[in-house]
Amino acid sequence: MSKSTILIGLAVVVVIAVGVLVDTRLAAGAGALLLLLGIGYGTWQAKRATPQEDTRGERGARELREELAEDEARRGTR
Repeated sequence: MSKSTILIGLAVVVVIAVGVLVDTRLAAGAGALLLLLGIGYGTWQAKRATPQEDTRGERGARELREELAEDEARRGTR
């Protein structure tokens, strides 16, 4: 298991424990904060991509767009 998966699991357990032991509103606030932190972490990780990963991702997106266009042309949906 990766370090990120363990941290996410631990954060979920903490939010549930706070909700059960203290107050549901506090757990909701902690859950919202964890969501924002998760979005920030994901954005940060995406920015750390190497040029090779960027190129591979762009190539995959281009291939997917081409496949979707071919499928639409074959079905006549466009």
